[in-house]
Amino acid sequence: MTGSNAWAEFAAIFRATRQAFLDHEQSETELKALVPEDAAEASGHGVKAKRSKSGAVSFDLVEPGDGDAPRK
Repeated sequence: MTGSNAWAEFAAIFRATRQAFLDHEQSETELKALVPEDAAEASGHGVKAKRSKSGAVSFDLVEPGDGDAPRK
């Protein structure tokens, strides 16, 4: 695939963003561990965690000082 411009472009992006992806995954794991088991929601520092009925935790970015409204 060394002759493919598309491969080269996407390979460069993959390589450039790999560490950010790993950091993201690690921080998500750590944030999930910090959400109390009995909490339906938790927020702070521009991030809001929400627990589903099944117990899964998801995250949204929020604008600080915006009443924790999700970012669009």
